[in-house]
Amino acid sequence: MTEYVFYQTEAVKEKEINVKPSRYYESGGVFGFFTEKSLKSSHSCSLPELNTGFIPSPEFQQEITIRQDEYGCYVDSKSMFIPLSFQADTGDQGNYLMTITLFAKEEEKEVLLFVGRRQLVWRGSLRAKEEWSGSFPVSISDFIPRGETGRFRDEAVKVTVISRSVRLKTLNIEKWKGKTLYLAGDSTVTDQNAQYPYNPAESYGGWGQMLPVFLNGNYAVSNHAHSGLTTESFRSEGHYEILMEQISDGDVCLFQFGHNDQKVDHLKAEGGYRNNLIQYILEIREKGAIPVLVTPLARNSWLENGKTYNDLLKEYAWEVMKLSESMGVPAVDLHETSMELLKEHGLKESGRWFYPSDYTHTNDYGAWKMAGFVWKGLADAGVISPDRKEAPEWEPPKESVRLSIDKGEHL
Repeated sequence: MTEYVFYQTEAVKEKEINVKPSRYYESGGVFGFFTEKSLKSSHSCSLPELNTGFIPSPEFQQEITIRQDEYGCYVDSKSMFIPLSFQADTGDQGNYLMTITLFAKEEEKEVLLFVGRRQLVWRGSLRAKEEWSGSFPVSISDFIPRGETGRFRDEAVKVTVISRSVRLKTLNIEKWKGKTLYLAGDSTVTDQNAQYPYNPAESYGGWGQMLPVFLNGNYAVSNHAHSGLTTESFRSEGHYEILMEQISDGDVCLFQFGHNDQKVDHLKAEGGYRNNLIQYILEIREKGAIPVLVTPLARNSWLENGKTYNDLLKEYAWEVMKLSESMGVPAVDLHETSMELLKEHGLKESGRWFYPSDYTHTNDYGAWKMAGFVWKGLADAGVISPDRKEAPEWEPPKESVRLSIDKGEHL
């Protein structure tokens, strides 16, 4: 076990590493805070899929300043929500358990804790002078970043705190032997990066990166979904190979495709799409793991200026449910539950859960909402044992509706 200590102290115990606020992470540097300096230190550090997933917006014309006191290291964000990110090399891959201790010098009404590539594991509030600790598994493996054709080696754990000024006090890292939940899918599932200053309403979010917060540390989540992928390119581009090298008996693998398959003639719902899913199911079962099918997330697509919902993915959702029944595969009908949400709230109001002016990709609020639907579906299908009856809420503010509707058809 490795323990990093972030508060001011002269008494460092054996196997403890005292981290100074000036220590920033760079390739080959073992550990440090991830800042703009880190992004510029190497090509691999500049890739969001290999770092903490937070990148500065073009308007952010300053460098993150890490501060330290007797309670820990922190960023004085005030109202800007600048990430406090730390990254440490482990020297190996696999699953690790991260035990994180935070301290709030002042009351913090909302604190977000991310691990890995911006995967949310905890959201809550802290009272003034409150110390909080939590343990979360994380999966580390090779990854093929967006725009790259080859795999990159990743051997680092990452933690990011979003708050006003919460202190990161300690971080313990140790090997973990629990089960892994793997994700295969497209941009609506993937670990999306976010710009800072952080605004969840204006950050792309995939439901896969919000799923860990609902699992309460029972699974490490290994998300291999990517933007633009189909049931075919997930295999041909090498992402599936990485997944299959790691998955083992008792693990779970979720498949959600369709958004991009429908753009390819030979990947129609009853054609290549169906055949590819069948092959994935058979191969995952050969590994002793549990395949789970997820119907594609519904688009916020309407006709007649928002009067009639336009279901663009129904054939793909139907095919998933038919395969579930014929092959005895657990299925989560995310298409149906997300479509019900959209119909209930309508085109404009539903925009609160989507990236501004986008009708396919959710923001972080929407990713949280969809992850809750997936969590509930997994529990209903008997794939997981939930620790609670209902999914916790994280609702976007009403004023976050940003969709611009200029035409009678929103396509």
